[in-house]
Amino acid sequence: MPKPTDTDSPAIQGDIRLDSSVKSTMYYIGGVPVHFPFVPYPSQLGMMNHMIRALTKAQNTMIESPTGSGKSLALLCATLAWRQSFVVRQRKMQENVRQIITRFCMHNTMLLRSRYGSNGTDADPDKKPDADPDKKPDAMETDGSEKPDILSNNYSFVTLQARAQTLQSETVDFILDTSKKQTLVGLSKDDLATLGEYQNAGKSATQRPRIFFGTRTHKQVAQLVNELRSKTPYRLRTAVLGSRAQTCTHPKAKRAESVDDTCRQLRDDNNCGAYTGFRRVLGSKKLAEGGELEIWDLEDIVSVARPLVACSYYASRELAATAKLVFCPYNYILDPAVRKAAGIELEGNIVILDEAHNIENAARDAGSFEVSDLQLASLAHECSGMFDHGILRNEHLVLKSLADTLAAWLQRDGAAFEYCDYETQTSVWPKPECSVDTLLTDLALTPDYISQVKSAQAKIEDYIASLRTQSNEHGPEDPELLPRDKHVSAGALRVVEGLLRVLKHVAHGSKFATDFRIAVVRHPNPELRTSLKRKRQSAFESKPAFINTLSFWTMNPGVVFSEIAEQTRSIVLTSGTLSPLDSYASELQVDFASTLEANHVIAPSRFCALAVECGPSGVRLEAKYRTSDQLEFQDDVGEAIRAIAARSPDGMLVFMPSYALLNKLIARWEATGRLAEIRSHKTVFVEPQGGTKDQFDKLLLSYRKHLSEPNETGAVMFGVFRGKVSEGIDFSDHFCRTVVNIGIPFPAFKDVKVMLKREYNNEHTMLLNGSKWYDIQAFRAVNQALGRCLRHKDDWGAIIMLEA
Repeated sequence: MPKPTDTDSPAIQGDIRLDSSVKSTMYYIGGVPVHFPFVPYPSQLGMMNHMIRALTKAQNTMIESPTGSGKSLALLCATLAWRQSFVVRQRKMQENVRQIITRFCMHNTMLLRSRYGSNGTDADPDKKPDADPDKKPDAMETDGSEKPDILSNNYSFVTLQARAQTLQSETVDFILDTSKKQTLVGLSKDDLATLGEYQNAGKSATQRPRIFFGTRTHKQVAQLVNELRSKTPYRLRTAVLGSRAQTCTHPKAKRAESVDDTCRQLRDDNNCGAYTGFRRVLGSKKLAEGGELEIWDLEDIVSVARPLVACSYYASRELAATAKLVFCPYNYILDPAVRKAAGIELEGNIVILDEAHNIENAARDAGSFEVSDLQLASLAHECSGMFDHGILRNEHLVLKSLADTLAAWLQRDGAAFEYCDYETQTSVWPKPECSVDTLLTDLALTPDYISQVKSAQAKIEDYIASLRTQSNEHGPEDPELLPRDKHVSAGALRVVEGLLRVLKHVAHGSKFATDFRIAVVRHPNPELRTSLKRKRQSAFESKPAFINTLSFWTMNPGVVFSEIAEQTRSIVLTSGTLSPLDSYASELQVDFASTLEANHVIAPSRFCALAVECGPSGVRLEAKYRTSDQLEFQDDVGEAIRAIAARSPDGMLVFMPSYALLNKLIARWEATGRLAEIRSHKTVFVEPQGGTKDQFDKLLLSYRKHLSEPNETGAVMFGVFRGKVSEGIDFSDHFCRTVVNIGIPFPAFKDVKVMLKREYNNEHTMLLNGSKWYDIQAFRAVNQALGRCLRHKDDWGAIIMLEA
């Protein structure tokens, strides 16, 4: 084990502070001093060492670490310790380079004058001065300082030396080039080697990587923030990115069906005072360095913003622009549109994706795009309004033409659908008789026309930006004056942006052209099901019977993930259920230079794992479509659950493949009295299908509260694989002593996208074949559900599989 050092030793002079009130011990791991709150497990040491080596080499890596191994804490401490050490090395190198340039200037005056003896950089017009060191790029932080004015004709030695120091990168290039032709006085071989190292480092010699830590849900983000704040001594500027639904405090928007759309409307109509004052939050002492909420969560910033009548949503985005560490759900990183809207710049930065077992599916979703005929009609209507008002008439006419063409094609009569189920009809391209290129040509989506659309979109966005600039000239506290009849909505622009993004990929010649499937999906209008209850018959009759959706589905998660990998310094994927690891490199089209599979920290004597093939009456337990309808199967599963509930203490979780099976079994057990027998041993909670976040949080709170009060019955929570209960929630200790899994949650076999993905994988030999890919989706979901139990090394419990 690395030798520990007391935290009383002098702190490293980086840009991250250490809170002496938080107890920790320093360990040297991979050459980096890491402050850790307790003696790390062997698995944590392995993770931190692996992480630090990958970051040092600027490599991508994968880490699989079982539940309870302290993965999140190890990742946070290792990453922040590495960044601290990296900044120290940067500063030392920059200081060394400054000293070497000073010696060069002192001993090589004639060379200095030949290079910088005229105004600017006339000696080499192709060279550009270094960027203003006080202007920090969005993607990185820069360790710059004030520089003297060098744009004068004063050729004194002091001015020439200042010019050489200011144009540091250019000066290093000049010194190294000159050293190849002649010996430079005052510089040693070691000096030249240092300059060579600086030159080879490029931007990384001066720019500090920021850390984007993504996980699956906001609840998991909150857990990470709490780990950092309460268990580690590291203190730095952090931020959390969340949705308007989590942060908006405007009463009208909170009650609206779409918080996003209502927020934008209130903002543009000048009806949101909180938005105009969001900068008040930025000056809060609580959020400042050393403040009580220096490391904050969404609930914290809402609590700060509400009494200030300020918008926490826009304040959090402003704070994220300068934070060294940003937490967010990982769709903020994966989805190009969301990433752009959130202002996330990945160039040269570090991306950590925790709970990454779903990353393939999430990346495919992020690379895909869908738009309905109703959205297209709305886009056309808005553009028509701008045309009538004489605003950028040609540009809005181009977008209206695009929307009208696609909507008319979607709504055409006589369309053939090769995939049909109870309600949905789907047609997919390419077809044997029609390629994607032919389809795009038929729709007049030629490269020239797409270029026109892109140009029109850019001009419209510039126009809206100019409106905002004009309105903001009145002062930061004045409202935005952007009448809705002066510009198209943000939703309309998102439709155009999404179409342009996928059309770029499916166009002939694109390296991803064969990775997409274009589909038309027709399904009944869901509003018709409730219109009769809520609206008059005349309003009901005005609605279309069907909604037609144009879908661009990518089968290849590498479409978005490879772009992320090209920009970042390192990508780290972590989860307790990544296996098989080799599938990620091929699916994501990213080179992972290293992988680690950490050992479990829980002793075998502290848990029991078993599979049960038959029920009490001998019925074979196979939760398949055919057998799950058999009453004998339903009754035997119910009796098995009753028997387990009678013997299992405290909390118990039961997972099933679908809500359909869950509802079917609950109904059967209620009819036979089996559910009453289960209730005699444990209070029953059932995960609801759908519902709001608040409703689920209340259910979860009731479950925990019941188990925290002295009682003899305990509680059982019924849920589904891939549901809210099965992933990302910590049921440690008495909150879950037993996990029971019923069946294996294979993806819907006849789902069109599942079938297309299996076919795609079978066509690409570098990928897992379609059958293996299909199986892995199920087993990863099973492993996630099983991981709700056994959350730390002193935990204990049972894992039971009711499946033959």
